[in-house]
Amino acid sequence: MKKIIFLLPVIVLVFFFAHSCKKDVTRVEPDAPNNPYDNVDYGNNPDLIPIDTSSYLGLHTLIFSQKCGVPACHDGAFEPDFRTIEGSYNQLVYHTVVKNNPTGDFTYRVIPNNTTDSWLYERITTGDPILGKMPLYDVLAPWQIKAVETWINNGAKDIFNNSPSLPNYEPSTGGVLAYVNNTSGARLDTIRDNQISPIKLPQNTNVELWFLLYDSDNTGSFIPGALLTHNKIKISDHPYDFTASTELNLTKLSATAPEWLPIPFAATGTAPFYHKISINTANYTSGKTYYIRQYVKDVSGVLTELPENGSPFYLFTYFAFIVQ
Repeated sequence: MKKIIFLLPVIVLVFFFAHSCKKDVTRVEPDAPNNPYDNVDYGNNPDLIPIDTSSYLGLHTLIFSQKCGVPACHDGAFEPDFRTIEGSYNQLVYHTVVKNNPTGDFTYRVIPNNTTDSWLYERITTGDPILGKMPLYDVLAPWQIKAVETWINNGAKDIFNNSPSLPNYEPSTGGVLAYVNNTSGARLDTIRDNQISPIKLPQNTNVELWFLLYDSDNTGSFIPGALLTHNKIKISDHPYDFTASTELNLTKLSATAPEWLPIPFAATGTAPFYHKISINTANYTSGKTYYIRQYVKDVSGVLTELPENGSPFYLFTYFAFIVQ
C-alpha cells in the first residue's frame, strides 16, 4: 500500500510534462461541395390555385369529405365510402343502387348528364319525409346542391377530367355437360373422381359437350349466351399452353331455341344452353388429361378466354377430360 502512494505523484508529474510538450494542432475543415440548387431563384411562394367547386375534386374537398365522410356515416360504415376521392368516385358513377326508393326507380347512384335518374341527386333534394334528405344530420347549402347538379350535368367527370363509361362485365361460364352422342344419351360429366376432377370418357365414343356460357348486363344481371360471338374452344394436353391447339367451332343455338339442360353442380333446376360441340374420343390418347378453353366475345368485341391462365387450377381440371 505504501508503494502505491509513493509512485502516484511520479505518474502525475510525467503526464504533466508530456502533455505540456505536445504541439497545438488546428484542424482545417475542407470546403463543402457547391450545391447547384443553392443559387436557384424560386421567387415568391405561388398562390394556391382555387378549387373548382363544380369539379369532383371540389365536391369531395368541400362537400363530401366534410358533410358525408364523417364518423358513423359514410366513413366506411355505409356505401358510398367518402373517405378517399378515388374510392368515392368509383362508388358513385355508374355504381348500382343498394337502397332504392319504394318503387325501385333508380339503377345507378350517378348517371352522367342525368340528374333526374341519379340517386345521389335524389337523396340530396328529396322532400320525402320517410326516405329522408341527405346528409341525414346536416344540410347542404343551395350552392352545394347546385355544384353537385352542375358536375352531373357536365358529364360527372373524374378528377383528371375523364368521362366515365358504363361498366362491361366479361362473359362467364357456368359449367360443362357431356352426353353419349346427344342429350338423349347417357350423361357423362358426372363421372369424375370428385366435382372438380376431369370427366372420365369412354373410348371410341361420340361425345356431345354443352357449355353454359352467358354474359351480364351493366348491373350484373344474367344475360343468356345467345348474343355471344366468336364461340370456339381449344383442347390441349397442357393446362397452360394452348398455342399449338386448333380452334374448334361451337354450334350456337338460336336465341329463341336454347336447350334447357341441368345446371352443373345443382341438384335441381335447368338453364338455357346455347353452345355445344361433338368430339370422338378415338382422337385422344387414353389415360392422358385434356384441358378445354372456351373463347367468346360480348357486344364490346373483346375476346374472353375461359378459364384463363390466371384462373384457379380447379377450373382447369373441371374443364378437362380423360379417355379411359
